[in-house]
Amino acid sequence: MQGPKRLTKEEALAAKALWSEIFYEDSPQFTDYYFEEKMQDNTGYGFLTDGELAAMLFLTPYTGCICGNGRIRETPLFYIVGVGTKREYRRRGYMGSLLREALRGLHRDGVPFAFLMPADPAIYLPYGFRYIYDRPSYRIRPDKDFPPRPLEPGEEGALADFAQEQMARRFQLFLKRDTAYYIRQKKESRAQDGDVYVFEENGRIAGYYLYACEEGKEFIQEAAVSEALAQRSVLKLSEKREPIIMARIANAAAMLSLVRLSPQAGEESVTLRLWVDDPLIEGNRGAYLWTVGKKESTIALLEKTDTGEVRARIDGLAEFLFGRKSCRECFERVRADTGTGGCSEDDGVYAKLSMIEPLARLCLNEIV
Repeated sequence: MQGPKRLTKEEALAAKALWSEIFYEDSPQFTDYYFEEKMQDNTGYGFLTDGELAAMLFLTPYTGCICGNGRIRETPLFYIVGVGTKREYRRRGYMGSLLREALRGLHRDGVPFAFLMPADPAIYLPYGFRYIYDRPSYRIRPDKDFPPRPLEPGEEGALADFAQEQMARRFQLFLKRDTAYYIRQKKESRAQDGDVYVFEENGRIAGYYLYACEEGKEFIQEAAVSEALAQRSVLKLSEKREPIIMARIANAAAMLSLVRLSPQAGEESVTLRLWVDDPLIEGNRGAYLWTVGKKESTIALLEKTDTGEVRARIDGLAEFLFGRKSCRECFERVRADTGTGGCSEDDGVYAKLSMIEPLARLCLNEIV
């Protein structure tokens, strides 16, 4: 079996035929948009058999924004998309090989994590992916004084400024909004029989929503409004949230460096010796000296003989760092004499872990 390879730009663009075959529910206009627009920036991986693309996977680059202490830090992130295998080549392990190849490449590049919207979560669970984001349902309530209208050319920068401010105020982690983001988003929404709509207040953008229609089903992908419009109940969010985005840590050290102590913690930093188990990415496997403060987190690799104070699998580490589970559910105390799990003594380790603030408030609403 030929191993996975990184696709050339020409090979990635030629994957349009396989994309149309596998994702037949996508409209031709959407597929055209995707390959004309997003595929230009994507990194592709694939299996070629007798010159034919048998399986594919693509990475779409984004800039992640991490908010805290009144500042925004940026980090590269990647969205995994277009994972598929030609029918006659399925059940040969191609998809698993592509995932491993892509994730190991992201590890080498120091990327904290990759994310995706799964067609079936059971496919990705064995590879260490776990749900990290639940999207609410949005509903727009008509208001005659603030009627929505389509975003006009040249307004993308103003919308980006509004959205970036809203995101930074509400979330710890989101994808950077800039002019280019909304120029592309308008094309994407229109390719899905939708559009980007905005609200105005005193001549300025004071809200927006992304509307799309897929397979005859209308939905609002994302929305935000100013405080004044929120008080008028222009935007309604449902209590029910749908798990929509899964993530997988690609580089454990880079991921650990993103978090800080909670505001309720004291001024002193906490230091832990953490052993990470990762069956997929050998570079993540090992012991780390993890020092977490309110302004920074530092990571140092320890000797392989150091078993750490606590142990976590890579998937459990993600569930803790994204606030999906508690530290006691995700970390196992290590016996100092043997380096194995099962020690009942606490000696403050879980108290230290409880002082760390997870990235639980996040927004990852991308769908392709």
